[in-house]
Amino acid sequence: MGREAKIGAGARCLAALALFVACGGAQALEAGAAKAEITPPLGAPLNGYGDRLGRGCVAVHDPVWVRCLYLSDGETRLFLVNADLCIINPELRERVLELAPREVPKDHIILTATHTHSAQGGMVKSPLFRSISGRFVPELVEKTAARFAETMRAALERRRQAAIGYGTGEQTTLSTNRRVPDGPIDPQIGVIRVDDAEGVPIAIVGNFAAHPTTVGGADQMSVSADYPGYYYEELEKLCPAGTVALFLNGAEGNQRTANPEDKAGWGRTESIGRLLAVRVKSIANGIKCGDARLHVAQAAPELPRTMASFLVPSTVLLQTLEINDLLLTFMPGEACVEIGHGLRERALKRGYGAQFTVGLSNDFLAYFAPAEYYGYMYYEAGMNFYGPWISRWFYEQFAQLMTRPRPAGDAEDAWPATPGATVEQVGGAKRVVLTGSPYEVGFQRGAAFRDAIVEPYENQIVAPLEAGVLLPQEGMWATLSSYLHTTDYSLVYLGMGSRPLLQGISNGLIEELQGMADGAEMPFDALWLVQCTPTFGARSDNGAFFRTAFCTMFASVGDRAGADDLLVGRNLDWAGDQQPVIVDVRPATGRRFVQVGFPWNAGVFSGMNDAGLVLCAERMAALGEPETEGAPVEFVLRELLQRADSVEQALARLREQTHLRGCHVLVAGPESDASEWASQVQVVEFGASVAVRGPQQGFALGADPESDLVDEAARTRYARVSELLGGEHIIATAKIKKALQDGLARGGGAASVWNAETKHSIVFRPTARVIEVAFPDESGMPGDYVEIVLREEAP
Repeated sequence: MGREAKIGAGARCLAALALFVACGGAQALEAGAAKAEITPPLGAPLNGYGDRLGRGCVAVHDPVWVRCLYLSDGETRLFLVNADLCIINPELRERVLELAPREVPKDHIILTATHTHSAQGGMVKSPLFRSISGRFVPELVEKTAARFAETMRAALERRRQAAIGYGTGEQTTLSTNRRVPDGPIDPQIGVIRVDDAEGVPIAIVGNFAAHPTTVGGADQMSVSADYPGYYYEELEKLCPAGTVALFLNGAEGNQRTANPEDKAGWGRTESIGRLLAVRVKSIANGIKCGDARLHVAQAAPELPRTMASFLVPSTVLLQTLEINDLLLTFMPGEACVEIGHGLRERALKRGYGAQFTVGLSNDFLAYFAPAEYYGYMYYEAGMNFYGPWISRWFYEQFAQLMTRPRPAGDAEDAWPATPGATVEQVGGAKRVVLTGSPYEVGFQRGAAFRDAIVEPYENQIVAPLEAGVLLPQEGMWATLSSYLHTTDYSLVYLGMGSRPLLQGISNGLIEELQGMADGAEMPFDALWLVQCTPTFGARSDNGAFFRTAFCTMFASVGDRAGADDLLVGRNLDWAGDQQPVIVDVRPATGRRFVQVGFPWNAGVFSGMNDAGLVLCAERMAALGEPETEGAPVEFVLRELLQRADSVEQALARLREQTHLRGCHVLVAGPESDASEWASQVQVVEFGASVAVRGPQQGFALGADPESDLVDEAARTRYARVSELLGGEHIIATAKIKKALQDGLARGGGAASVWNAETKHSIVFRPTARVIEVAFPDESGMPGDYVEIVLREEAP
């Protein structure tokens, strides 16, 4: 077999046969195969490309087929069906099961589509997919389903004593990643061979991952099986008469065919199909077949929460097929190749000899993308409706269908059971202590503050959408809203549009957000929209229903901070009623940190970690608007507090964040190269470029009141702070607190340091690892400062 196939596959089949005979009591394997043409009539809508605009096909380039393999080991009987269709939709599956032969249980019927984009549509009722599949034509469902049933009946009638085996080979030239240059592919070609008693192939099944989308231009209006059609033709030519070739597409979500022979048009389609058939036949030639134990497993679990619940189901059928030590995993949609790799890795750890992922099976829930793609506007990520960790959900669900046990010490993919958070009332705010893994930290927070997280979603996202405020008035969303007239669709599209703000956020923090969403019993996209409200509010084209983070922040350092060496004063102003919280995060890995903010806000506007690093942010509209790709400033700071130890480390990361236009960040804390504690303060200004300025004579203001790039209210606030503290020889804690409360007597608005929107007032003492924070009382006056210690003993 060489590189093209694994000789061990045949040996495994013979070993399985010996085991089968030793066990006794079962009949010999039976198999039958059949195929039938399902080419639609001219004028039928085609499925796969929205730019067809629902027009019917005008020609037939090559026929499309349904192909069936019947298998029985005397105890388990099944039909494995592959059809030259774009998808297996619920309407078709339901009718096929009604017409299918009764000799095989319905839950042992496995339906798969090759995913050609040039076969009949018209069979989908869902409005989500009808823009691609065309108008619903009940006659197409009926005729196609009838041919499925006829093919299953024919395969059953042709059953005879058989033997089976499998093998795998590799390819590196037939497929490529269609999103990431030089990105991952699935090099595996999987093959199942079924022989009759004379050793003549009854069927050969090939498993390969790549989109059948080679047909373009005017040919898009022609019916075609795409490259699988040429694969069937070539493979059946290479085999004895009567052999039925089947094709099972793999984890092809982000995979396309390559073009190793540099062909154009139909020549390329034929080339890839012929080359694949030759590879499959070469692998099949090295397979020695024997008897087999078959096992079909299925489940219909609840899917993760989604904002698209009105478009997609809440449960889905999952199936696996085991043929001795081969595991086939059937996915109800298009999984990206990374998920296919994850499934294979887990199966091999469980002791399976090989694993084939089969996509487009039994249902179609669109795409399944890994977490690292969720923040990018790839088509696959945008059409992933079940959150960034759908991969982990699939891993755990399929793990429950495998018959082989987990190896000792193997970690489960299911999210852990999470203890409740510790919550106490402290100085007018709730203080919560969060511990454990990222998911556990997020879940504890979500569960502790569920109502306070759901409330801003309803009031700051759903209500403005219903009022027509949040969506842009121009472009795609405006067009959609003009004819959909429904908040549900707008929420889904806004959720997709907010995902690029996840770019640059680590998988660990995304996992924490997933935990927070689960704890609050919300879809991930809904929770993320809540996190994005500050960014929406900073952009003029998202409406002015809220504005965020007018702030005051300053620092004294060195001799001017007195014995403390470094002090930071900070007021945060925020419109509307907000429940204040002190969040003490003690993660399983990384630094402990304290964030002062609100229950719904997982990012950080004001915080310090146990290394003494202080990070504070404020919006500055005069610098411009934040971009819509890249993590919001509060999540950049959240990552830094857990990972960074010094001002230098934080500055290095912040200088890279050129998308954070429209804000200032005050960074204070230790120097990384100091042999003893030494501190510094820097203010990073994100405008047309990233500028960094240090303190003047040991005193740093969050904004320069003399700058042209400062909002008018901020100019007044910072001029007042400079007036109060600029001439002081030592700016110690008491003076900072007094300055932070300035404005009480005058009752000023946003131009006052303390004003009606001030939500917290903080003095950070990094050298001592102490935070002193005060919250407004019922009258709006600052309450007493409470102390949070991040390290029991001061240095």
